[in-house]
Amino acid sequence: MTEPTGVKADIIRYTEEYSEVVRSWIDSEETYFNVCRGKDFPPAEDIVDSWQREGVSSFLLFANRQPVAYGELWPRPAERAVEINHVIVDQYKRLQGYGTKTLQLLYERAAQRPHIIKVVINLYGDSQAALGCYVKAGFELYGTSPHTMGLRMMRMVKR
Repeated sequence: MTEPTGVKADIIRYTEEYSEVVRSWIDSEETYFNVCRGKDFPPAEDIVDSWQREGVSSFLLFANRQPVAYGELWPRPAERAVEINHVIVDQYKRLQGYGTKTLQLLYERAAQRPHIIKVVINLYGDSQAALGCYVKAGFELYGTSPHTMGLRMMRMVKR
């Protein structure tokens, strides 16, 4: 198991008042693709709002009273799993441990759900930074994504 990141931050439920802030973190075609396989950069004004769906739990990571990262938990009941999706960090806070902290806290939330045995995340691009972040947060390579081309990472829930 990896050591937890030293970043002091916590996640709270996302509210749509932060939609534009999160959208502003999609700062390049590469980021857009890596976060949601988006192709037509820049993304639509309502891109973050379009991610909000029934059953999906969305969170913001706050540090020093400012939002610095975003991520979602998607139920995968047939797999007895929760999938982490749409993880993005403020472009000025990347490579400082906020992505790892976000993943750790999202994992903890997912692991509290009854009947969940694993938490999964998919890597759609070739971002070495994202891969390193997933590994630091305790995820291991599991195989390929069943939904689209990419790698699937997994972390088992320990009870």
